[in-house]
Amino acid sequence: MSFKLRHFLVLAAAVLVSGCATNILAERASRFDQGVAAYDAGDYPTAYRIWDGLAKENDLAAMRNVAQLLRQGKGVAKDTKQAFKLYQEAADKGLVTAMANVGDMYMTGEGVEKNLEAAAAWYARAATAGLSLAQWKLADMYENGLGVQKDPARSRALLERAARNGYTPAQAKLKAMGVTLSESGEVMVPPAPAQPENSNAAYQGGGQSNFFDRLIGGGTPAVATANPGSARMAPGDPISPDVVSKMQQADLTAVYAGVAAYSSGDKKNALNIWHGAAVRGVAEAQLRVGLLFERGEGAPLDAIEAYRWLRHAAAQGHAQAIAELARVSAKLAPAERAIAESMVREPLAKAKKPN
Repeated sequence: MSFKLRHFLVLAAAVLVSGCATNILAERASRFDQGVAAYDAGDYPTAYRIWDGLAKENDLAAMRNVAQLLRQGKGVAKDTKQAFKLYQEAADKGLVTAMANVGDMYMTGEGVEKNLEAAAAWYARAATAGLSLAQWKLADMYENGLGVQKDPARSRALLERAARNGYTPAQAKLKAMGVTLSESGEVMVPPAPAQPENSNAAYQGGGQSNFFDRLIGGGTPAVATANPGSARMAPGDPISPDVVSKMQQADLTAVYAGVAAYSSGDKKNALNIWHGAAVRGVAEAQLRVGLLFERGEGAPLDAIEAYRWLRHAAAQGHAQAIAELARVSAKLAPAERAIAESMVREPLAKAKKPN
C-alpha cells in the first residue's frame, strides 16, 4: 500500500470517528432538551426518565437535574439522600451549579447532616467559579458569621461581584446600602451577562458541562511567603537554568514538549502534557499546570486547581511556584483556602485529568 493511500485511509478514519462523536453529542443534547420541554410542561416523570438515562451516561447537567427532582419529589419518590449524592458527584466533576446545591443541602441539613462550615466551603467553590447565586449566599454568611468568621468587607466584595454579573438581589442590596448604581440598576462597573437567580430551576445548560473554577485551604500556607509583587511568569516561558540543572532528562523532555505546544497555540495539549508530568511529581510541570488554571488557558479558569498545583510545586521549594502561590492565596477567603488545602492532601494520582 502506498504512503498516499495509507495517509488517505487514516485521514478518512479520523474524520469518521470525529463525525460519530459529533453525532453522539448532538443526540444527547437533543434528549436533554426533550427533558427540559417535559419539565417545563409539568411532565416530571418523563423529564426524570430522560435525564436519568443521560445521568447514567455521565452527563453532569442531567445528573444535577435528576438530583433536583429527587430532592423535590417531582416525577419520582422523594429521596434527599440520593439527591445529595448526585449533586455531590456532579459538583466533584466540575458542575458549578451543583456546587451551590451541595452548599444548600449542607446549609439546611437535607439528605446530609447540617454543616454550615461545609456549606460555606461549597458556596466558596461556586463563588470562585463566578456563580452569582453562590456569591450572594456566601456574602450573607460572611455578613452574619454563619459557618465563617464575620467579615463585612468580604461580604461587600462578594455582593459587588454578584452585582457585576447582573444579579438583581445583590444590586438591590447594594443600592439600599448607599452604593451608586447606574440608571439600569447596575453597580458602576463594566456589565456582564446576567445569571440565573433560582437554584431550584432545572439546569438549562444541556450536555456535558465545562469545568469552570475550584479552590481552597485553612489559612495561608507557610510556603506562600514570596512577595506577590515579584515578576510574573507566563506558562510558556523557558525553563530557568538553575531548574534545568536539577531535572531528569525525561522530565525535561516532557516540560519542553509542553512549552512547544503552548508556543504553537495548542494550550489544551500543553496542559495535558504538563499534567502527566505534574502527577508524577515534577515541580516545574506542576507550576505550569497551576499557571494555566490560574489564567484559564487550555481549560476553564479554575483558582482551586491553580492553588492545588502551585502548592505542590512550592512544597518542593520551587521559587517561582512560591511566588505564584502567594498571589493566588492572597485572592482567596479562608474558607476557599481550606478547600484548596483539602485537595492538596489528596494523592496526586486522584487529580482529575484535564478534559
